[in-house]
Amino acid sequence: MSPFNPEQCDIECRRNGILVVRVHSVDRMGRPLPDAVFTFRPGDPQYEYWYQIAKERRLL
Repeated sequence: MSPFNPEQCDIECRRNGILVVRVHSVDRMGRPLPDAVFTFRPGDPQYEYWYQIAKERRLL
């Protein structure tokens, strides 16, 4: 299993402050899984982590 790389994710910042994070699937053994999609709201435990990444990418 490879380590998680946030660079392989897309982040969408919505007007209401919600962050939508799409983790792209990797095709292994000819069977890619669907992308994983997560939403984070202010106050969620991982919100600040993704907020900082979005800020670094100048998405905010």
